[in-house]
Amino acid sequence: MKKRTKTLPAIITGVAILIGGIWLINESRYPNVPAFDDHFTRKFLSKDKKVDDGFYEFKSKTGQYTMWFPEEYQLLHENNQQYVRDGNFYERWRASSIKKYKGENQINNIQATFSEARKQENEEFSAESLLRRRFNVSKLEKLETDEVRIYYQSAYIYFRGGRKIRYK
Repeated sequence: MKKRTKTLPAIITGVAILIGGIWLINESRYPNVPAFDDHFTRKFLSKDKKVDDGFYEFKSKTGQYTMWFPEEYQLLHENNQQYVRDGNFYERWRASSIKKYKGENQINNIQATFSEARKQENEEFSAESLLRRRFNVSKLEKLETDEVRIYYQSAYIYFRGGRKIRYK
């Protein structure tokens, strides 16, 4: 009886050490950057495909596109509105990064929408109206290739307390 009481704790301890060792080896395979710290974001990234300094290959869950994803960002997934997918035809996601700037947290966001159902003639109007409504953008910039159009503009807002200071 005494032999069993000594053997059982030894087996439990051995199994716990083995499981912990396997977990540590598995976690050490990933780069030590915020994108791989989040298990949800990690599912989209290829740890073996660092495409440039600070970027990893991001593969969409629709299978329709890949892109460069910044290593300091993480996909938001706390609610159903932050990552949305409808089969292979639609995907929308948001990612954010928090950096220190002049002693305060600066939150940066990326939002991407992939949809095969949109018509090209409505695209520019939709992007421009969204940026104008959200950020008061006056002139929309566009990068275009044969297959992709990217609309962008930079904007910033300063807040002091609950009061807006500057809007550009």
